[in-house]
Amino acid sequence: MSYLRKTEWSLLGQVERKISKKQNKFIVINIIIPIILGALIYYLISPEVIFVRQIDNCLRTNSHIGNISMNNLMIRFVRNYFMDMLWGYALVFALFLIEGNNAAELKKIFIVAFAFSAIMEILQMTPIAKGTFDVCDIIAEFFAEVIAVFIIKNFLLRRNFK
Repeated sequence: MSYLRKTEWSLLGQVERKISKKQNKFIVINIIIPIILGALIYYLISPEVIFVRQIDNCLRTNSHIGNISMNNLMIRFVRNYFMDMLWGYALVFALFLIEGNNAAELKKIFIVAFAFSAIMEILQMTPIAKGTFDVCDIIAEFFAEVIAVFIIKNFLLRRNFK
C-alpha cells in the first residue's frame, strides 16, 4: 500500500470514527438545554408570542413576568435575539447528531443550519409564518451557529474528549 493510500485511510478513519457515549450525551445536552431554556424565557417574558398564547390557552394559566422594561439593553437582547441564538445553536447540534456525528459534514451542517435560519426569518415577511422579520435575527443566529460549530470542532471532536 502506498503512502498516499495509507494517509487516505488514516484520514478517513479519523473523520468517520465512532462517537463515544460521553460525546453523544454532550450533543444531546447541547440540543435539549438551549431549547428548553429558550422556550422558558420566551414563556416568561413574551406573553404576546403566538405559541405562548397557545400554551396559556391549553394550560389555562398566565404565569408571565409582568411589566419588564424594554429600555434595558440586556432585556431587549434576551427578548429579541438570545432565544433565537439558543435555537440556532441547538439546530447545529441536532443536525450533527442526525448526520451521524460526521466531522466531514460539519461545513454542510453549518450551511444547512444557516440557510434554514435565514429562510425561517424571511418567511416571517409572508402570510405563511406570522412574525416580525429582522435581519439582526439572522445575524444573531449566524453567530450562534458559528459558536456551535466551533465547540463541535474544537472540543467535541478532540480525541481526549472521550
